[in-house]
Amino acid sequence: MMKGKSRGKTRAGDHGPDGRRLDWEEYSKLCQLIARRVKNELDTDAVVGIARGGVIVGATVSSLLQKDFFPIKFSRRVNEKVVRRRPKLIVPPTLHLEGRKILLLDDISLTGETMRAALRQIRVHRPDSITTAVLVRQGDYAPDYYAIYSRERVTFPWQIDNEEWAELEEDIPK
Repeated sequence: MMKGKSRGKTRAGDHGPDGRRLDWEEYSKLCQLIARRVKNELDTDAVVGIARGGVIVGATVSSLLQKDFFPIKFSRRVNEKVVRRRPKLIVPPTLHLEGRKILLLDDISLTGETMRAALRQIRVHRPDSITTAVLVRQGDYAPDYYAIYSRERVTFPWQIDNEEWAELEEDIPK
């Protein structure tokens, strides 16, 4: 459990100079919103999540929908340092997508570049259809579904900094 120390940072659920910080409860509600809309409006066979954050979202939504889950990963980084202008495919989509109705998920969309790259890679495997979704839409790219739109920076609950790690370690019984 995190201690209630405020070091001038935005705490879960707050809006502040560091943007909007989602906590696990709000994250859960946003995933449930996407899952409910997809369940009511689509016939989906499988969920593909784009790593990093989209894998967390994808696994959650696929569990809620009780559908198969598969990861895909792109990156501009090597050892956390940006070394590429465009995302490079690191983990390709599974061959098991052929003829299936796919829900492609990511945590956030800014430019849509990663989403479009994932769409291209998945189409190679000839799925029946692909529907896109994100928890947070930002920028001009418009996925088929999104839970919220935000102009401010959004931090997800799994994105914690070194100070927060230190606080967590303080709470571990010795």
